[in-house]
Amino acid sequence: MVFHVHEGSEPEAARLAAAGLPFDPAQAGFTRLAAYVTRRAVIFVLEGDEPEWREDELVGDFLQPALRERLDEWRMLGDVETWPARPVFVWEGSADDDS
Repeated sequence: MVFHVHEGSEPEAARLAAAGLPFDPAQAGFTRLAAYVTRRAVIFVLEGDEPEWREDELVGDFLQPALRERLDEWRMLGDVETWPARPVFVWEGSADDDS
């Protein structure tokens, strides 16, 4: 998922991305989460079974006040709309690749 931030908001975006999560990622169904901050964008990598659905469920869960507050902080930094990003190439090495 790509989230565009306003110019100059990158340091605050990096702070938010590095802050602890306001939810339990394993309980939400994710196996891996990552956030990359670039000039004018934050790229969130969500991995697990059907991560787009998991994200929608989290964003729509208004019973989690800490999550709602964090989402409000993100909304102040940039465009409310996000754009999905799907992998077109992935390479993973294994622990056995010690050559």
